[in-house]
Amino acid sequence: MIEMVAALMGGVLYGLIIGIVPSAGATTGLIALFGVISYFAHEPYLGVIFLMAVVAASTTGDSFTAILLGIPGANSAAATMVDGFPLAKQGRASYAISAAVTTSTVNGLIWGCLVFLLFPWYTNLIMILGIPELWAFTMLALATVGFLSTKNWIRSILAIAFGIFIGMVGTDPETNEARYTLGWFYLEDGIQIMAVAAGLFAIPELTKGLFTKSQTASIVKDEVLVGMKAVWENRWLAMRGGFIGAFIGLLPGLGGQMADWMAYGSAIAANPKEEFGKGNIKGVIGPEGANNSQKATSMITTVLFGIPGAKFAAILMSLFMYLNFEMGTPVIAEDTKFFASMTFGFLGATVIVAILCIVLIRPICYITSVPYIYYFPFLIALVVYTSMQYTGGWEDLAMLAIFSIIGFTCKYFKFSRPAMLIGYILAEKIEGLTLQLTGLYTLETLIIRPIFMILVISIIVIFIYSFMRKGKIDYA
Repeated sequence: MIEMVAALMGGVLYGLIIGIVPSAGATTGLIALFGVISYFAHEPYLGVIFLMAVVAASTTGDSFTAILLGIPGANSAAATMVDGFPLAKQGRASYAISAAVTTSTVNGLIWGCLVFLLFPWYTNLIMILGIPELWAFTMLALATVGFLSTKNWIRSILAIAFGIFIGMVGTDPETNEARYTLGWFYLEDGIQIMAVAAGLFAIPELTKGLFTKSQTASIVKDEVLVGMKAVWENRWLAMRGGFIGAFIGLLPGLGGQMADWMAYGSAIAANPKEEFGKGNIKGVIGPEGANNSQKATSMITTVLFGIPGAKFAAILMSLFMYLNFEMGTPVIAEDTKFFASMTFGFLGATVIVAILCIVLIRPICYITSVPYIYYFPFLIALVVYTSMQYTGGWEDLAMLAIFSIIGFTCKYFKFSRPAMLIGYILAEKIEGLTLQLTGLYTLETLIIRPIFMILVISIIVIFIYSFMRKGKIDYA
């Protein structure tokens, strides 16, 4: 039990620090753990507790930099920044932060309980889905990330295609021969996720933080209890944000940013006579309700089907694989200790980080005022060290450099990096399921499978809907 608590506290402290670092967030924090995850090899379930604690803590900690500096700790906290930062500049930072933390915590506990405590029941879904349904569900994941999460859907499709291509580099499963390696022996085992994830996300986002100018807001009034009271007064707004986040989390590949902006838009729509963008607390409570709930429900598709619910989940899934937990398999569905570790890590961290954030609100605010340039070298060094854990040679650095260039290019030209990463993660699954589908089934046998047809129709509806809706998230 002592080891479990130690793993929990370690994940909370690391996640909170990563959360309050501008432009870092859960994804960057998880990427940096590839270099140290092997320390949990002797007791992998402690690693599960640690990782889930990191996810929960960093999600809550993101709000500090969004509110105090106007620089979100992660892109999913950008919506909170719109009204949170103006409140902080008015000297009401503690008011905004306490409201944000309270909303995130309540929704994290509600949806965390609904997800993690009922996980063994959800595993029954695996038993009723065959190869056609799993293939269609994988295609649905690509459709949601390709069409719903960005207005540049053509570029998103190209990003998915490129992601699938780099995921297929290595050895052909049918012929056992090298493919797409250009004769480079280093690539015969495939392109390692450390370089892909760090290059696409960590390096561009950390560099962006270095060149982003910010103001530092300060706490003039101590309004922690007032912020908590505001959440109670707007409890239905907070609950609605939590529901929106939970729904988006269930749709593979969309991620936290879309959930937050949808929840923020819902808050505006529900209060048409009020002004937003200049310090409305409802503009903080709405999107913060979506943060932790989205993280919780995205675990369902990630664990049960091996399909990442968001980009952070793609990294988390790979870290689980390092601990010999393979997502989307019957073995993991029957591992009750794995689910218990996830529950303890997420729910325990949600409670502890909330207490720390409220009690230590002033010291944490001082941390965020430290100039970014002082911890930027440390973060870059940590990411580079992580990326060199495969061979430790120049090839690792070369791959990191290549994917960093790709990451900067995608960010500048608005090619979806989440789509590319999810395409890369799902490439092996897509290839395997497609080969099985075409080899074992015919059109006549597929159209009589109701779940398969419902999923196919859903994909078509998403495709049509993507042309009709306005105000899509423009994130690359």
